[in-house]
Amino acid sequence: MMKEYPRIFLQTGDCFLAVQPTLVTTVLGSCVAITMTSRERGVGAICHAFLPDSKESKKDQRDPQPCRFVNTAIENMLQGMTKLGVSIPDLQVKLFGGASGIAAQRVEGSTYNVGRRNVEAARRILGNWGLSISTEDVAGSQGRKLHFLSNTGEIWMKRLTGQAMRGLVSNSNGSEISKARKLA
Repeated sequence: MMKEYPRIFLQTGDCFLAVQPTLVTTVLGSCVAITMTSRERGVGAICHAFLPDSKESKKDQRDPQPCRFVNTAIENMLQGMTKLGVSIPDLQVKLFGGASGIAAQRVEGSTYNVGRRNVEAARRILGNWGLSISTEDVAGSQGRKLHFLSNTGEIWMKRLTGQAMRGLVSNSNGSEISKARKLA
């Protein structure tokens, strides 16, 4: 039986920094979720980014939702963690999502494959910070429902079929976690 924790459903384009143990759930298609955890301090962060690079947006405006981009989401999470006194090299980092969309599956070598580009951006940017990814489940054609326990970095994940992806409803009673596969 899992202990009861506060629960958050993370929407597309959001980041969440948890200073108390929190169970965060999100649903991914071509988007990526990046988790960062300091087990020593018991804090964690997660983002749900849907585009790889903020340079692809309009340059004349400040983005009201910076976590929709992989590059700015990572920057925001790292800033938040360092403000809490976390040393960047001590972070445990995990990466999920980046499924190919239907349109990209039909076009061989498509440059529009946002899922692939999101994963590539995350790996590159995390590598630039000297961070290695301890666990990942990326690419493929299926979406994922992810549960992240912020203070430990534990992940439970369930792959979603097309029908389940259309029903994107968060199950807040926790019964779905028992059906999900624990990754790490």
